[in-house]
Amino acid sequence: MNRKKVGLLAVAFVVVVGAMEVLALRLGSFDFPDPEKKPRPAVAENP
Repeated sequence: MNRKKVGLLAVAFVVVVGAMEVLALRLGSFDFPDPEKKPRPAVAENP
């Protein structure tokens, strides 16, 4: 491999990792409902 090809490969790798980071941040901001999780009261019933 010559230096130009290695450089382009490195840039492509950085772009792919950056895109995956942005996608992870966007997906992490969603609040997916969990059907098995029961809602808990905001205040304790028996303090």
